Amino acid sequence: MLKARAINGRTIRLVLTAGSILALAIALAGCDSTESAKSVGSGSAVAVGQPVAVDSISQSLEQMKGKVIVLDLWATWCGPCRMEIPSFIKLQDKYKAQGLEIVGVSLDPITRGGNAELVRRFMQENNINYTIWVVNNPTALMKYPAGQGIPTTYVIDRNGRTVKQYVGVQPEAVFESDIKSLL
Repeated sequence: MLKARAINGRTIRLVLTAGSILALAIALAGCDSTESAKSVGSGSAVAVGQPVAVDSISQSLEQMKGKVIVLDLWATWCGPCRMEIPSFIKLQDKYKAQGLEIVGVSLDPITRGGNAELVRRFMQENNINYTIWVVNNPTALMKYPAGQGIPTTYVIDRNGRTVKQYVGVQPEAVFESDIKSLL
């Protein structure tokens, strides 16, 4: 009986790990690494921070309750992800004082061997003016998965409820409309 439980526990862990890897692979299928050499920055000089490693996106978002949050799951090598960054920079500048917080969640550490230093350099090169988190483990994405591809973007109201979810590149006007309705 004890041996059967040990085998079942190992089997469950194996299935969960395989499922996480499969979900991540599906999520990343829409991105093409050949576009990674293109710059997306606006060219303006802004203060750029450091990426912060988080173990749980949902727990980290708790600290931002009371703000409207645009949570963007992306990677430095993902061309479609990079296309949205200039819009997020503009929106952060325009609405931060009213309670907007753009948060980019870089999947680089769990995809293609990226790391926080790579993300930091990318932030500097592209003058990213909003919060960037990096995740080192797919379990950090439990409540906010990128199951259908990246970029996946969640719009979260001041109470911490997800009100919109987008998969793929969206025009700046879409996010601005969502933000205005929640501020």
